Amino acid sequence: MRQFVAILIDALRLLRAKALFWITLGISAVAALLYLSIGFDENGITYLFGAGSLENDLIRKGSPLAEMFYLGIFSTVIVGVWLSWVAVILALITCSPIFPEFMAEGSAGSVLCKPISRLRLFFFKYLSGLLFAVLQTAVFSLIVFIAIRWRVGTWNPSVFWAVPLIVLMFSYLWSVMVAVGIRTRSVMASVLAALVVWFGAWIAKSVEEFGWMASEMGEVPTAQGNMPMTAEEQQQWQDRYPALSAGYKLLPKTSDTVALLNRYITIEGSRDFSMSQLMNAMTTGEAQRDQELDRTLTRHSAAFIIWSSLGFEAVLVAFAAWSFCRRDF
Repeated sequence: MRQFVAILIDALRLLRAKALFWITLGISAVAALLYLSIGFDENGITYLFGAGSLENDLIRKGSPLAEMFYLGIFSTVIVGVWLSWVAVILALITCSPIFPEFMAEGSAGSVLCKPISRLRLFFFKYLSGLLFAVLQTAVFSLIVFIAIRWRVGTWNPSVFWAVPLIVLMFSYLWSVMVAVGIRTRSVMASVLAALVVWFGAWIAKSVEEFGWMASEMGEVPTAQGNMPMTAEEQQQWQDRYPALSAGYKLLPKTSDTVALLNRYITIEGSRDFSMSQLMNAMTTGEAQRDQELDRTLTRHSAAFIIWSSLGFEAVLVAFAAWSFCRRDF
């Protein structure tokens, strides 16, 4: 346990020595303050701590839709854009030197002189690399937790689901970066490899989703809206779907892992939060569920999304650990 704590502290010191670490935390703090600045009054929505306002008869102080709207901003903008894209990219760049610099001539050797196995050392360093994502997401979620209490008057601990989900999503890409970083000892190569896998996962999900809509719903999304197809065309898409979904099944489900937050967020501790409810509330004023939209968003189980992605990560971590143990330092 002392060895693990020592390595965690060493990783934290390495991160603190990087200017990008502080830049990322600073940008995160600004984003959190912007979210905190959004509030409600009798006329509608306020922003920048009351400096500006937007009149809205449906979403205002005391409205039952206020909390749903506030959570919608958190799940779609804060989590969907900032924490799962911008912050993850900055975290990858910040953490990328951990293994390449550690494996530099003389660095790892001084640690290996102490009574610790290479395999244990690898896993300690691997877990320490997740520390940045945990710290950043936990602090951000705490600010959101307090903001919801301040703005809508309720405690909503379900927002802390963002911590394990964002860390899980980051860990998929971290495993790629570690495996490539150990093999090449190149920071740039490890970052590029993680970005390529991330982009590939997004492409695979888009292809799979397109194929599912065509094969199961009998329509194809176009710029003018969803276009229905004939029964024969739908059957052809059903025959193609296994091939179209192969890449999605093999690669980590980065976006779907983050999207699980919409399933786990609750309102007032019991009522479910659904993106279809929020969208209907914004247009009609009534928080009605759209069964078809919910079916599209929840067609894959949480177990499949997480465990298939962890299977991908486990293969890469096993390869990285094997490479690390066989390396000459």
